[in-house]
Amino acid sequence: MQKFNPKTVELKNQKTVKIRSAVIDDAEKLLHCIKTYVSQSDYIPKLEEEIKLTIEQEKEWINFFLKNNNSLLLIAEFDNEIIGNIDLTGNRRKIMEHTAVVGMGMLKEWRNTGLGTALLASAIEWAKENQILELIWLQVYTNNTLGLNLYRKMGFEENGTIKIFFKQNGQYFDNLTMTLAVK
Repeated sequence: MQKFNPKTVELKNQKTVKIRSAVIDDAEKLLHCIKTYVSQSDYIPKLEEEIKLTIEQEKEWINFFLKNNNSLLLIAEFDNEIIGNIDLTGNRRKIMEHTAVVGMGMLKEWRNTGLGTALLASAIEWAKENQILELIWLQVYTNNTLGLNLYRKMGFEENGTIKIFFKQNGQYFDNLTMTLAVK
């Protein structure tokens, strides 16, 4: 049985993208996409040079999502290229396995096209149907206006802020935790 039924979505830019579960064969293209969008973003707390995964390790990472029932890794494709992804990483500890953290990124040229909404809606829909998950959560820079607007629009609630959590080029940023009950 397939974990997620693929779907096609028309975005605000009139382009149609496919959203589907990642498979092992996506490893090289997905790694390239992630390295690209990390270098393009001010709101992913990782530097491009910190991404040291080999293609083999990326395959293992994808496999984690394929084999864990409370976890999901979706990719967005346009013209056979991966343009973004979202993951729900389910907690491995028994008393927290009903929770999953959301991670998402996309290439710069696909931001503000509705792709984030489509990816997040797909992940939420899957989480609501999942037998294990009850709560999904994320962390976001408090000055990431586009991200905050998206998460609020999708029903996420603010749970608390950690001041000066991120430090980039000598500047500090606050970190907001948000949650969404899916049961």
